[in-house]
Amino acid sequence: MLHLDYLSCLLTVLATMLLARKSWLGLLIAIVNSLIVCAIALRTSQLGFIPANLFCVCIYAFNIRSWLKQQTHTNRDQAKGQDGLRMSLSMQHGTDAGTATGGPRVSNRNAENRYPISPEFPNKVSILTKTPSPAVFTTTD
Repeated sequence: MLHLDYLSCLLTVLATMLLARKSWLGLLIAIVNSLIVCAIALRTSQLGFIPANLFCVCIYAFNIRSWLKQQTHTNRDQAKGQDGLRMSLSMQHGTDAGTATGGPRVSNRNAENRYPISPEFPNKVSILTKTPSPAVFTTTD
């Protein structure tokens, strides 16, 4: 006869090791382990373990869904980052050719932070300056 308690012990250790290595496969193994614990609880009439482990199964399934969704967003953002790098390199080439307009420019990388780039010095070095936010008031005496 199969000893489900030993199998559950092995799966607990395996799931913990996989989750420590940030592998979502550990969550799948944890789901299987929780279902085995439910089977053990039914066999031994310890019914209090069943709702707790079914709740854990739901949490694990939700975390797998979130984990996989985050992985697809990360892959998409990395692909966008490579496109942005190509775009910024082509824009830099256009700036070097003298096609840039006057006035403050905003760098691609820090556009969300609103760091304008000051005019270039003769050796093509730019200085990043932070503009004060509209809510900040300064007084001079």
